[in-house]
Amino acid sequence: MIPTLSFDLLNKHGVHHFITTRKGGVSQPPFDELNLGNKKYDKTEDVNQNRKIVQLHLGGHHLFIGDQQHTNTIGVVKEDNLEDLISSPLPFPATDGLITNVKGIGLLTLAADCTPILLFDPIKKVIGAVHSGWKGTELKILTKAIQKMQTTFDVDSTSLIVCFGPFIKKETYEIGLDVAQLFEAAYPKNKDQILLPHPNSEKQYLDITTCQKIQCDDMGIKSSNIEFMPYNTFTDKRFYSARQASPNQTGRFGGAIIL
Repeated sequence: MIPTLSFDLLNKHGVHHFITTRKGGVSQPPFDELNLGNKKYDKTEDVNQNRKIVQLHLGGHHLFIGDQQHTNTIGVVKEDNLEDLISSPLPFPATDGLITNVKGIGLLTLAADCTPILLFDPIKKVIGAVHSGWKGTELKILTKAIQKMQTTFDVDSTSLIVCFGPFIKKETYEIGLDVAQLFEAAYPKNKDQILLPHPNSEKQYLDITTCQKIQCDDMGIKSSNIEFMPYNTFTDKRFYSARQASPNQTGRFGGAIIL
């Protein structure tokens, strides 16, 4: 068993899911222990073993992970493409969100300050796992995921449950003015809510929580169907934080879900 966290909203519906921490894996420092990503710098065999540990904890026939590149691309797993996807060495290149209605198929999203998002529609029995870094949030990947669930599986957003795992919070999320300008363009009506003053005039603080709430509201998600974990990855040592670590010297925790 590995230590994990879960969402009340998903537990109420009996959906097997969890958020991992750093504990319970085989990776060595500075990637210790349960690093699920960053194969370029951690040992590939250790990351693969850690993913097997997560898959065993999740159960199911197969576990899909997108090749996360800070896009707003959403991949779809269905019965009619399942065999091809399983046989592919890279089934979801440059893909930061996955959705499926296939039972026994797990989805895993990776993060280290970015936001792992898990979605579930109890009516159509559809799940999703989304990676939303600052770029994905600026590109509104959550909106894209919900739209893809609507067009592919006829999901009604009013029944959709959206859960946000640990991520870097506004008190510690410093961005430069170049990134701030992108968010001003992406969220023009709400720029004063999401971009907060910083002591350094060349920086601002970014409120990712508000960005995600805006997307949920725009897509018709009920406030009672939204859950945020309160943990700040920048300060909570249970989780990997890319901003706290030396360049390329941190791992990735994950959010996993299965029907």
